[in-house]
Order: sequence, then structure tokens, then C-alpha cells
Amino acid sequence: MNIESTEEVNLKYIFRKLEKAFKAFLRICVSIFQFYKKKWALFLGILIIGFISGYILDSKYGFSKKYTQEIIIEPKYESKKYIYDFVNSLKDNLKEPSFLKRVNLDSNLVKNLYDVKVNPIIKATDVLDNLHRKYGSKEDFHEIIESYDPRVLEKEKYRDFYRYDRLVFVYRTNHTDNLKLSKNILEHIDSNSYFQKILDQNITQTEKNLKENKKTLKYLDDYLEKLNKAPIETDKDLIMIGDESELPTISSLLTRKQTLLNTITNQENILVLNNKLFDVVDRGEIVLLRTGISKKMIIKMPLLLFLMVSFLFAIKKMPSRIIRYINS
Repeated sequence: MNIESTEEVNLKYIFRKLEKAFKAFLRICVSIFQFYKKKWALFLGILIIGFISGYILDSKYGFSKKYTQEIIIEPKYESKKYIYDFVNSLKDNLKEPSFLKRVNLDSNLVKNLYDVKVNPIIKATDVLDNLHRKYGSKEDFHEIIESYDPRVLEKEKYRDFYRYDRLVFVYRTNHTDNLKLSKNILEHIDSNSYFQKILDQNITQTEKNLKENKKTLKYLDDYLEKLNKAPIETDKDLIMIGDESELPTISSLLTRKQTLLNTITNQENILVLNNKLFDVVDRGEIVLLRTGISKKMIIKMPLLLFLMVSFLFAIKKMPSRIIRYINS
């Protein structure tokens, strides 16, 4: 019986203490509310001053700085989709140690990479050239292209229409090895084994065709020279080009020669210009990019001034409250 009464007394004591603490907490909340209600004009002015000073500091020092490098590339051999897929998944792949090893990159260097993206350089002439190659010149494609929204033309189904693409690397800091990172990534893209087989086969076939066409060109030159020197004695040396019923004339042979020269020029261009998966048209330098105001101080300054003034008022009233507490 004594034990139960003792427990009951202890519970009542605990509840009284909790009730007293709760009332004290409520008194504090009410007093804080009354204080700010009384000083609302002062603290409103402090907040306004804080916002203005924070905006000034952000405008002068608070720009979010990033460093960007733009590289213009010209994809070849229908490799555009592969390049886009590779770049779009690059940030995730850079988290894998095995991938970093293949690309020959250091993990510390990769941490400096903020973003990487690739977008087509939209030119209406590129689209028109593709449309005319596919459908001829029967329709007025200019009006169709002009009616399209540029955001629509950026979609994946139009990518192959454009000749050039812009590859953008964004870095957090201007590190000396940033150029190495972009260089190694481009070299890794260019070393794709599947496209290398296509590239090697195309180069080999082009070299073979070029050799044969040069032989044919030499034969035509020799024949035209012979025909020019002895036009009457060439009946027995006539060659047949095209239908058997058609005899070659100087005009037709010259046309054939010009066609052959154009073909040889195109093949030489392939060997010189199309010997890689893509060509780097322009490799830009790393430049400072201000991405906008960080808006850090515009939030911190009003809060800091608000807390400082509140703290000063609290210190000012602290001695009198301590004395009242001691006397009570």
C-alpha cells in the first residue's frame, strides 16, 4: 500500500514538472511573439537592408563560375547516334573504375567535370540538302523548314540532317588537365572497333577504286592525245563506250574524262578527309562561363542581420531576467 502511494506521488510530481516546463515554454513563445510584434517595423527594415546588401554582394562577387570548352565535330560513317549515346551516358560511365582505365583518365580529374553534352548545329541548308537528295526538288522545302520550331529540329529524328555537332565540356575549375580529359574522351570515341572496321574497309576499297580510275584516266588521256595527233588513222583503234551502236566522239570522251576526274577528286577527298570516325572542325579553348548569380548572400545576409539584432536584444535583457530569476 505504501509502495503504491509512493509511486502515485512520484507520478504527480513528474506531471507537475512537465506541466510547469510546458507553461514556461509557452510563456517564452508568447514573449518572443510579443517582442517581434512590438518591433516589427525595426526587423522589417533589417530584412530589407539584408536583402539589398545581399543582392549587391551577389552581383559583385557571387557569380557561379564554370569553365567551358566547345568542340565542333563532323561525324562520319553514320556514327552520329553512337556519339550521342556515348556522350549522354558519359557521366554515369565515368563513375566506373574500369571505364576510367580504358579511357586513361584519373578519378580526381574526372571529379572536376561538371557536365558534358552534345547538340546539333542547326542549319536549314543541311536539312534542305538531305531532303533534296531523298525526294528531289519537286516540293518547296524552304517553307516547310521555316515553319518548324527550332526545338523540334533538335529532336533525335532530325540529327542526321545536320553536318556539324557541338560538344560542350563544362568544368568546375580551370584545371590544367581539363584539355587532357576532353582529348582522351574524343580519342576513345574515335577508337570504336566496330566503326574502325567500317572505316578500314572503306579506305581499302577507295584506294583500290582510285588506282583503277587513275589507270582509266591515263588510258583516256593517251587515246585522246593519239586521236588528236592522227584523227584520220584512228578508225581501227576506236573503243566502244556505252551502247555498242554508239561510237565515241571527242566530246563524249571529254565528258567521260571530266566525270572520271570528279570521281577521282571525291575519292582523294575520302582518303584525306574521311579517314576518321569524325573530324574536329574547331577545338575551342577553355573559357570562363558565368552561369548567373548564386543567390547565396541574398538569403544569408537578411538571416544573419535578423539573428544578430535578436541576439543583441537578448543580451540587453539578460541581466534583468537573471536577477528576477534569482529573486524568485
